[in-house]
Amino acid sequence: MESETKESRQTRMESILKNQFAPQSFSLTDVSLEHAGHPGMTKGSKETHFRLQMVSSKFIGKSTVENHRAVYAELGEEFKKGLHALEMDLSSPEHQSN
Repeated sequence: MESETKESRQTRMESILKNQFAPQSFSLTDVSLEHAGHPGMTKGSKETHFRLQMVSSKFIGKSTVENHRAVYAELGEEFKKGLHALEMDLSSPEHQSN
């Protein structure tokens, strides 16, 4: 039975990403308001653009493209349901930006 409470897209994304990537560092920011008035954005558009910064051991030995594909694969349903853009800064612990 589905929950009566509707989770926000950000909450769902955080849960998926934290469960799949067990990040050492994590930040997911809704930047949708920065895109208000852009083509394709309607007044009712919410939670469409996000900025993700994540450090995970799951990225060790992987290329940037492989890391991005892994994240996109986990969030495929969110993109189908209205997520429009995801800016990503992904790294493994040994390549973490300071």
